[in-house]
Amino acid sequence: MNQQPKMKTMKVTLALASALMTVLPVSAMAQEDLQTQQVREIIGKLHVSGVSEEALANQSIKQMVDGLKDPYTVFFSEEEYSQFSSTLENNYVGMGARIGLDDKGVYISEVFAGSAAESAGLQRDDYIVAVDGTAVDPKSTDSARSKIIGEAGTKTKVTVLRGGKELTVELIRKAVNVPEVYGKSFTNGVGYIQITDFSSDADEDFDKQLSDLKTKGLKALILDVRNNPGGLVDTARNIASHFVKEGVLIHTKDRNGIDEAVPITGGSELSVPVYILANEYSASASEVLSGALQDYNAGKVIGMQTYGKGSVQQLYQLDGGSALKVTIEEYLTPKMRKVNKVGITPDVKVDGSAAQLITALHMSGISDIHVEISKHAIKYNGVEMGSVLGTFRENGHLYANTRALAALVGANITWNDTDRTVDITDAKGTQAIPVESDKLIIDNGTSYVNVDVFDDLFPQLKVNDQGENVSIRAVKGN
Repeated sequence: MNQQPKMKTMKVTLALASALMTVLPVSAMAQEDLQTQQVREIIGKLHVSGVSEEALANQSIKQMVDGLKDPYTVFFSEEEYSQFSSTLENNYVGMGARIGLDDKGVYISEVFAGSAAESAGLQRDDYIVAVDGTAVDPKSTDSARSKIIGEAGTKTKVTVLRGGKELTVELIRKAVNVPEVYGKSFTNGVGYIQITDFSSDADEDFDKQLSDLKTKGLKALILDVRNNPGGLVDTARNIASHFVKEGVLIHTKDRNGIDEAVPITGGSELSVPVYILANEYSASASEVLSGALQDYNAGKVIGMQTYGKGSVQQLYQLDGGSALKVTIEEYLTPKMRKVNKVGITPDVKVDGSAAQLITALHMSGISDIHVEISKHAIKYNGVEMGSVLGTFRENGHLYANTRALAALVGANITWNDTDRTVDITDAKGTQAIPVESDKLIIDNGTSYVNVDVFDDLFPQLKVNDQGENVSIRAVKGN
């Protein structure tokens, strides 16, 4: 990352990203629309493709941006830029709760600390049925969300269903900062930190969570960046400095092929095993962090090949409050591995959210895993997590995600196309489960096995089915 004290700009990797703004001078602008000239100058001088200003002559802003065929170079109107900035900082104005959807309607899955929802007494598992007297569509979270979001300081009445009774509360909308870093503790000193995006505050929140885990006696750390679209490079660098003492975060190459290293200085090394959970939706700064820790042998990546967004954007404020986000560089890992359109290759390939978490727990030293599944929550060894195992009922049988159950018993899973079976292999041998209505079901490319069939083949798996509440337990290798 360049240090540019005169401009005071920052380079950022983007799915969600930002920078301190630079405003182009207007002295050289002629008759043409000022914004159009600014966009032409920025793209013609900075875009990583090397396109010239001459080649962009007589083109509209849309034509210039579309012609690049670069999904990360984007023109924002004033309104769009305002929305983008709020998204970047993970801020919005509303009641301060996360909502979900099930067969009964829209429910509150999390109430944020210090929020209007908390002050009004709203609770997790409340079903939102109306806002300001207008019914909410029970099949759409957008219906509730659009009614709840509004101007800061305005009042709204939210009607919820709790325990079969309707309750209406009045709350005052206010700015909400959505948490982006979550820390949790498992047994045996295994800590877990999830980063949902690399906003400007995420590194400070990570510091707090890691410090808290250390005071509890940290012996292994699971770092979860699955489904994290990215954010600020500086935030990724600050987090990486907890694992790498001195080194390079990434190498950047501009349109002229000039290599510039983004350094890590004044860092430290975490003296416990680190396992990074990543998937096909981990992008940008998630890949920056994962690639750096992998290159320095500071952590092992578990999951799937990541998204492959290996480019750097810079944001410029334009005339009239609009802005242009433009790709100025490609980045490589510390060992010069290409990321753009390639991604980060995991050290341990595991498909499926629950299977990935279970594998990380096993590698962290937890062999006995107890999964408790209820209507709106899933717990692993008593710790509530977002890694859904995947269960459903069909013709009176309980089916569960085959990969997750195989991971619980420490087995590998493969698809046998010739015999149309799912083959599950552990130290004792291979068991083939055929695709049959009472044994194994394929849904959208994912297999679900009748838990009774799986239990018969792998008796170390214990299932307690109580209808809405299901308990599954297994000790790896037993």
